[in-house]
Order: sequence, then structure tokens, then C-alpha cells
Amino acid sequence: MSEKLLLEGLKVIDAGSFIAGPVSTTILSDFGAEVIKIEPPKIGDSLRHLISRTKRVNPISDKDYCWHLTSRNKKSLALNLGNPKGQKILQQLVKVSDVFVTNMPQRIRDKLKINASDLIPLNDRLIYGSLTGYGEDGPDSHRTAFDTMAWWARSGLMDIVRPSDNSTPGMPPIGMGDQPTGVSLFASIMTALYRREKTGKGGEVNTSLMANGAWSNGSFIQAALFDADFPDKKTEVTPHPFGGRYETKDSRYLLLAIIDAAKEWPKLLKALDIEALNNDERFSSFQKMNENHQELYKELEKIFKQYDLNEIVEKLRFSEVTFGVLSKSSDHKKDKQFLKNEVLVNFSKDSFETENLTVNSPIFLKDELKKTPSRGPDLGEHSKEILSGIGIDSKELDKLKEDGVIDF
Repeated sequence: MSEKLLLEGLKVIDAGSFIAGPVSTTILSDFGAEVIKIEPPKIGDSLRHLISRTKRVNPISDKDYCWHLTSRNKKSLALNLGNPKGQKILQQLVKVSDVFVTNMPQRIRDKLKINASDLIPLNDRLIYGSLTGYGEDGPDSHRTAFDTMAWWARSGLMDIVRPSDNSTPGMPPIGMGDQPTGVSLFASIMTALYRREKTGKGGEVNTSLMANGAWSNGSFIQAALFDADFPDKKTEVTPHPFGGRYETKDSRYLLLAIIDAAKEWPKLLKALDIEALNNDERFSSFQKMNENHQELYKELEKIFKQYDLNEIVEKLRFSEVTFGVLSKSSDHKKDKQFLKNEVLVNFSKDSFETENLTVNSPIFLKDELKKTPSRGPDLGEHSKEILSGIGIDSKELDKLKEDGVIDF
């Protein structure tokens, strides 16, 4: 195994905001790319202020968890792209970079001169990554959007998960659609880098929140495209016992997904020591179970209610019954499966005063190392380092700061 990270030497400019676009560069950084995060002087990326503005609905912490998750490993350059001098500095950086990513609305790209047509002529090896809400073309292409609207609602996912048509649509947590969409943009960038290896040329790649929402809802959308008949949802449907959600004694939930009942149902009965259910005339065959599925559901509810979640998991873990647990976000830091598979990893020791975990990016290559994550940068923390690297001396740096072009 090489000690060198796979993308070491790759220089990336992250000129995005909030989550979806920048997630792609976070994954690039995990594999060793140098990522320069461009932020407006004084105020920084809007993501820095998200938690303070949404305390009513989101967890409160003394650490800016959204910022450190999405901006880990990155270097912050506080640069005013609305200033011609700032645009000139960006152009200098583009000439020596491999990837440029933005999710700014089109009108902002025009104003800041950060369209692909502005930047690719400066460097024909540049990969220009574009993330939009609704795609590059069409009547909604100019609109701003968050994943709530473009990924969750526009795709139909918000509607599908409602228990009935009379239920209020549910709202997703922060980044629910942003995170997977960022993975798609990462994949697009890596595909373009592969093409560059073959042709020597860069180019444009893009994806959208809407396209990724549609992909996530692909099965149901494909059904509609084939004019399938959808079940009536006027009232909430009681789940079938084999696909039920069962509350445990400690008010947690366990889920069953028994597809091959002939194989799994006997194993469930044995694991829970409830084989006596076979003697109940209502459940003595699969046909009768289906006819009396509501009664069977109630019987299973009583049985699961006798156990704590951990107890029932230990009974079923090696039973070969397909089941799962409904986790809470606070469960994962003690979840051995998460830790053993490095779904959660530690920040570097010098990132925080105490040891802290973060969510690993979901891309794993055997025998390829990933960087130990470091905290998200302070605003303008690396401005001097980055600009000195392209030949701007300390006197000019001070003048640029005085003129409001940069900050450090």
C-alpha cells in the first residue's frame, strides 16, 4: 500500500456555497486533493451561519457541525470575486488548478465571471464542475433551490413517504439530498479526470439536485413512465406483518423485511421461541396469515413489546431473518458496525481539544488511504499561504486586504 494519497497533487478550487457542490470537493480532499475554499471576506460561506439561524429546528452545539463535516481538510481563501482584482486573482489560480466547482446561480456566475466559458479558456485541462437545483437548461434552470425543494419535493420522494394523501408532507434533515448529490458530482469529476488522462483535455461536468432526487425515486418514476397503477393512498395502510415496524419495550423500533416467507418465517418463530403460533388456526398457513394479517400484526406487536431493542437484536442477529433497527442520530457514535467499517472516523488530534468523530465519505478503494480529517478552516485562514504560492508578496497582500479584495 502506497503512503501517498491517491489524489495528492490535485489542486481544486471550491467556489460553491452551503452543501451539495462543496460535498464533492470534500470527498476529493479525503483522497488527498488540495482544496481551496473561496469565501466572501468578512462574512464567509453562508454555511457558517446556518446553525445559528436554524436553532428552532436543528440540533444546538458549540461546534459548527455542518461546517466541519462539509469543509474539513480545506484551505480558506477570503477573496472578493465581485472586485476585478479578486477576479484576476481567481484567474491566476485557475491557470494552475485541475478542478473548479461551483453551485452559484447563473446570474451570480455571470456577475462574477465564473462561467465555464470564462475559465476553461485559461486552462484547457481544467475540469469545471457545475451543481444546480433544476439542471442547466429549461424554464427553471435559473431558479435557486435547496434540496428540500429540488431533491425531496420535486422528485416525488416527499409525496411517496407520506402515510396517506391526507398526511402532511414531511421535511428532511439538513443535507439529506445535498450529500448524495455531492457524491454524484464527485463521480462526474472523477470521470472527467479519467477522460483527461486519455485525451489531455478538461471540460465541463454537471449534475443537479432534481436529477439526483429522480434517481433516488427511480423505481416509482419508472413505474409512472410505464403507466403503472399506483395503490390508493386516501387512508394510511396497515403494514403487512412480514414488513412491519414494531415498537419494543424501551420505545424503540425494529423493522422486518421478510420477502421469502417460506424460508424466513420459521426462522423468526424459532429465534423468538414463538413456534406455538403455528398452532393458531388463524396463522396455520401462509394463505390464512394473509387473510388474517391484521390479527397477526397485533400478535407480533405484543411479542416484540416484551423485549428491549438490544435484546431483540441479539435474538435475531444470527437467525437469517431480514430485519433492521430504526436508529437515532445519537446511536451511531457507539455503533460497532459504523466504527468497524470506518463509516465514522476521528478528526486529526490537533483539530479539537477533545477527540471527535466525523462521518466518512462513502467511497472506499482497497489499498488506498484516505486523509485523516482536519477541522473546517477559519475564514481566510490560508489566504496568505495560497496567494504567496502564486507569487503575491507580503506588501501586495497588505494592499489587497486594505482594498477589501482579500482578508486574513
